[in-house]
Amino acid sequence: MRVIVFIGLFSFYTNAEEPQLQVVTEEWVPYNFTNNKGEIDGRATKKVREILADASISYDIQSYPWARSMKLAQTDRNTMIYSIYRTPEREKLFQWACPLLQPVKEYLFKLKIRKDINLKTLDDAKQYLVSVVRGSVSNEFLIKNGFENGTNIDITADPSSSPRKLLAGYTDLIMTTEYTAFESLKALNVSFDKIEIALEVTNTNNNKACVAFSHTTDKVLVDKVRAALKRHNLRHIGP
Repeated sequence: MRVIVFIGLFSFYTNAEEPQLQVVTEEWVPYNFTNNKGEIDGRATKKVREILADASISYDIQSYPWARSMKLAQTDRNTMIYSIYRTPEREKLFQWACPLLQPVKEYLFKLKIRKDINLKTLDDAKQYLVSVVRGSVSNEFLIKNGFENGTNIDITADPSSSPRKLLAGYTDLIMTTEYTAFESLKALNVSFDKIEIALEVTNTNNNKACVAFSHTTDKVLVDKVRAALKRHNLRHIGP
């Protein structure tokens, strides 16, 4: 009986030391997205899975609208979020492990037929309506630079809505990476030639896309992921 009790206690202790990690993300092609099989896929997701396997961490990945994923990653215990840009505004909200992705350039895109839109500076874009995801780093960046939600920012929970609105003429611009713009249009069976770069948003190019954890995430999990990410980055460049 004593042996059975001891084994049971040991098993409980081991499980308590290695809790499952809840991983949350958003739909951001081609980095993290739900494929046609219903699986969370993408370049960043592949790297995250490799890191967690190397760290021997049990996990579950779910994709939600960005604002919800951000809330879960701040309030839930043992929760990790990716791909998240590390900015001064977000620094104290999470525990960080960086970088997950190499810095990626962001642009304001317009329809190629919109010859009336000629941007030389970011301020020039304030007279137009820019579509971005609610709570995204693009949303935060525009607000920081004098744009306003509901005035010259169109906010959406679904990233695929932004290119749809641009194509339909409901908005004038979208702010995203070239990779994401290409993949988003491809998913809509629309040629990338339909749009063009209106302005390079240079101030965002050095932001690091990382993984981040709630402050109530077990330190053992955080340290394991940080170590595995460091090993992965030494072996590879990028996701």
